[in-house]
Amino acid sequence: MFDGWLVSARLAQYLGLMAGFGLALFTWQALLREHADAVITRRLLRLAGVASMLAVLASVFGLWAMAHAMGGGDASDTWTTAWILLTQTTAGMAWIVRVVLLALAVCLAASSRLRVGIRVAGMTVLAAGALSTLAWAGHGAMSEGEGAWLHLVADIAHLLVAGAWFGALVALVLVARQASGEADAASVRLLADVSRGFARLGSMIVIVLFASGVANYIFVVGPDVSGIFANTYGRLLLAKLGVFAGMLALAAANRFRFAPALARALQEGDAASAVSTLRRSLRVETTLAVVVLVLVALLGTLDPTG
Repeated sequence: MFDGWLVSARLAQYLGLMAGFGLALFTWQALLREHADAVITRRLLRLAGVASMLAVLASVFGLWAMAHAMGGGDASDTWTTAWILLTQTTAGMAWIVRVVLLALAVCLAASSRLRVGIRVAGMTVLAAGALSTLAWAGHGAMSEGEGAWLHLVADIAHLLVAGAWFGALVALVLVARQASGEADAASVRLLADVSRGFARLGSMIVIVLFASGVANYIFVVGPDVSGIFANTYGRLLLAKLGVFAGMLALAAANRFRFAPALARALQEGDAASAVSTLRRSLRVETTLAVVVLVLVALLGTLDPTG
């Protein structure tokens, strides 16, 4: 039922593109103003560059996997099909734009002559553009007529906010790993600060993610939900929503319980336990995010109406 190569390629692209954008955005939003020279800032910047490089490799793999599936598995047909995809389709144009933007982002990450702020801002914009190109080859490009652009905008918005959330989770896990209770009070304060800062942004992310997700479903399947159990696409979509609900529950716990508890523990001088609790919650939430991306990779290979 599923093409393993194609699903793997889609998952690799999602992981690389969303991590590259989300890490750069998190660094820009949460760290650049007061922690531009911090070790964690440089570390996240390098990691965003690595993610962008992996996204380039995943894009090449994805082109091969798509051509392999369309060419029936024959090696010569695969490369011929890949060339046709690149030169004669919208998906090929999106692929070229994506790889160029990612290559520029990698160059910025590797540059040591530019200021950190310029590098982070540039990488954020470039990675956002690269992530947005996925919509040109996905369900967001399938609509026709007056609603086509609205569907495409909704799909791009969905990709960007999902990437912002995923990258922020990866960054927070790394910041939490760096924190070590009273042995490193500065790292603990940084974790408390960025956790509170992301909590405010997180509410906006959830709202846009939900609204764009509903819009995409209506554009792809229609307003009728009665047949959602009738095919594999609908059942996987329900599974995705279930895992997403688990992420929301953990995000709410982080915002209203674990992050405030860390701030209080920091004032009392005994933050080790609070750091451990928040770190564990962030790891679970990140794992659930990866599960969601696996399901999205599977959904992208299915006919929503089939």
